[in-house]
Amino acid sequence: MIFRTLLLAILLCPAALADVRQADESAGTLNFSAIQAGAKFTGFFKRFQVKLDFDPASPAKGSLDVTVESPSIETQDAERDEILKSPDFFWTEKHPQAIFHATDFERAGSGWRASGELTIRGVKKPIAVQFTLVPAGAVTVMKGTASLKRLAFGLGQGDWASTEWIGDDVDVRFELKLTPIG
Repeated sequence: MIFRTLLLAILLCPAALADVRQADESAGTLNFSAIQAGAKFTGFFKRFQVKLDFDPASPAKGSLDVTVESPSIETQDAERDEILKSPDFFWTEKHPQAIFHATDFERAGSGWRASGELTIRGVKKPIAVQFTLVPAGAVTVMKGTASLKRLAFGLGQGDWASTEWIGDDVDVRFELKLTPIG
């Protein structure tokens, strides 16, 4: 039933999604989770910007741009947060932003997959983001996920380059209320 409702919303309201839309931390969340010492921990970014130029009727013309302010990382553990901001991980003094850019969209079940490039610490790697779009009045709700390997981006130098204490897998989740630009 949910799938049918989502599909109908997308098919009946493509014009509502055709505008360039945006969101930031005031209109959504950008969370992540990983494993540390055998236990899952979660965190989020307090500052980010998202711009989606996407029409489901013409996905080949779409683009998704996300800019994350790396120093805004928060895990509810001050010591861990300082380590994550250090040169061993995000190195926020030298690399204050992580950037995702995608222009390749394809259907993925009841939603979409945006394939693009993520740049963290100056390292650019391909990554795919899975998401759904649901019109809700003047806003479009965008929910999604992505998975990445932290070591591929150099997140973990020196003693942290091992997966003994911190796992390599990082799961990202987001929920945004996109509004038209302008």
